[in-house]
Amino acid sequence: MTQEAVASRLDVNASHVSNIECGRTSPSLTILVNIANILNCSVDFFLSDEYTYVNQLESDLSLDEVIVEKLRYCSQEKKETVSRIIDAL
Repeated sequence: MTQEAVASRLDVNASHVSNIECGRTSPSLTILVNIANILNCSVDFFLSDEYTYVNQLESDLSLDEVIVEKLRYCSQEKKETVSRIIDAL
């Protein structure tokens, strides 16, 4: 999806979307949620690298549990893609 298409759906200027994508500006919470909805993903997808808090329970999870937790918020289409990738391995 192009920046112009996202901008149109957000009702903002394409340069604003470009600035968000390049990290020159941060989106408001409303814009962030709307971008996640447009791209059919969770807000967590964008925040996971920024979020540094790990509680003890999360740090005790096995790799299998971590993968399942990450898949929980994916769309059915993304889950099917991950499944095909795993099958290819």
